Amino acid sequence: MKHIPFYSIPAVLFIMFCGLFLSFYPNKVAAQLALHHAWYSPAGYWWMGVITSWGEAHLFAVVIIAVALQKRYLIAIEFLSAGIVSSIVVQSLKRLVFAPSPRPMAVIKWSETLLPEGLEVPLQFAFPSGHTTTAFVFFTLLALHFKKISVQILAAVAVIGVGISRVYLMAHWIPDVMAGAVLGIVLALLVNRAFLAIKKSRPSIR
Repeated sequence: MKHIPFYSIPAVLFIMFCGLFLSFYPNKVAAQLALHHAWYSPAGYWWMGVITSWGEAHLFAVVIIAVALQKRYLIAIEFLSAGIVSSIVVQSLKRLVFAPSPRPMAVIKWSETLLPEGLEVPLQFAFPSGHTTTAFVFFTLLALHFKKISVQILAAVAVIGVGISRVYLMAHWIPDVMAGAVLGIVLALLVNRAFLAIKKSRPSIR
């Protein structure tokens, strides 16, 4: 991570800021509602719905296809492996370790929010945030492989945006997002290290 400071520093600061915010609002319901009433708007909700999609699998597919067309097959397999590992770990934690884990709108009364009636909001399997984990895995790997400062900055903005969107959309608590961010970084680094070892042992593989 020290080789990609324009990504790693903002990403780590985001996690630290979440923790700092929770130190002022140790009650996660109070923290959620404080943010919700401070920043909610219908237009913002729509935009956050777009941003949150950056934490879904289609970005993995785009990169895998792009690098495979360039015959950089090891990187393609690395992204594919990271996506699979991330999904397995997150779903195992959600459904086997931390279930039941109610999401914000399973706890907060609808009347306490500014959300319009009729929205479909997930209610269970909150911890950790899967979108946040996926985003941090993907964008960490992206920054590690494409180290240009512009790519690192864009990756940092995108990954932080996904984390914020999960809270904005009332889909996750702040601790869910923090856990997803840490888990995503760790998984990305572990997968990357494994594939660096493979490449070192077989330098002919691209």
